Amino acid sequence: MEREKSNGGKDLIYRIKIGIVLLLAAGLIFGCGGDDSTAGDGHDHVHDHVHGDEGDDFDTAVSNLGLMFDDPVGAGRLSPSFSTDISPILTNRCALSGCHVAGGPHGVDFRTYDSLKAGGDYGAIVTAGDARESKVVKQIVQGRMPPDPAEPLEAAQIQLIIDWINEGADNN
Repeated sequence: MEREKSNGGKDLIYRIKIGIVLLLAAGLIFGCGGDDSTAGDGHDHVHDHVHGDEGDDFDTAVSNLGLMFDDPVGAGRLSPSFSTDISPILTNRCALSGCHVAGGPHGVDFRTYDSLKAGGDYGAIVTAGDARESKVVKQIVQGRMPPDPAEPLEAAQIQLIIDWINEGADNN
């Protein structure tokens, strides 16, 4: 205390400033959620959101994108084909080097119909006849796939995938 008095309290002010800097640094590191940008799968999950709507749950995302989980033909939409409609989306946007090809994250491979239907390390990702319960649809709708910096799939592309799965996810 004598030392602080002798130098006009400069030591105390210095320690307070250092403390503030350390608190700010800790806040920047830990206050923003820490470094949980990857979930161990090689993909960036900082932006786990739907087309800019951070924090949306699945149903909100579905609504925001205008997606339908109905009978596509009964609703007046064309019946999608795996080879014509679905495969091009998956191979151009998902089955890329380092992504969903052999040896990719979670063993999910989108290169062929058979590898897609086989699922991955955690089981099936397509639930034929029920797109709402299909893991692949959940990941796409909630903006987790494709990961940043790739552009998200368009709503029309997602709707094709949903319709194809709801119609049985056939190899047609």
